[in-house]
Amino acid sequence: MRTTMDVNTNVDEYIRTRDEIRDIESRHKDELRPYKQKLEELGAVLLEQLQAVGGDGVRTKSGTVYVTEKRSASLADPSLFMDYVIQNSAWDLLDRKANVTAVTDYIAEHNAAPPGVNFSAVLTVGVRRK
Repeated sequence: MRTTMDVNTNVDEYIRTRDEIRDIESRHKDELRPYKQKLEELGAVLLEQLQAVGGDGVRTKSGTVYVTEKRSASLADPSLFMDYVIQNSAWDLLDRKANVTAVTDYIAEHNAAPPGVNFSAVLTVGVRRK
């Protein structure tokens, strides 16, 4: 650890080190891009295969593939949503953001998302090693 009291030298070294980290992270990201793309493509193929057989999961000799669902409930109009929550005392919908579980339950009951909420559910696959 450098203990030199020359602030200018330390600032210069800090900036150079920060820039080196940024460059390495950028190269790392570029190097990983094709692998991440390949995983995304394989995930889409596996999801199609699971949907074609109507299954939620398949165990193979290499591992198990299964369907997962990632839910999201972002606010399209935060003011409209908050007005609705307050006027209807629907506090269970609130989690300083739209509560995904409560919004999912609300949609199941009302066949629509609460006012001001964008809801999405994306199916993905997970793969576990044997």
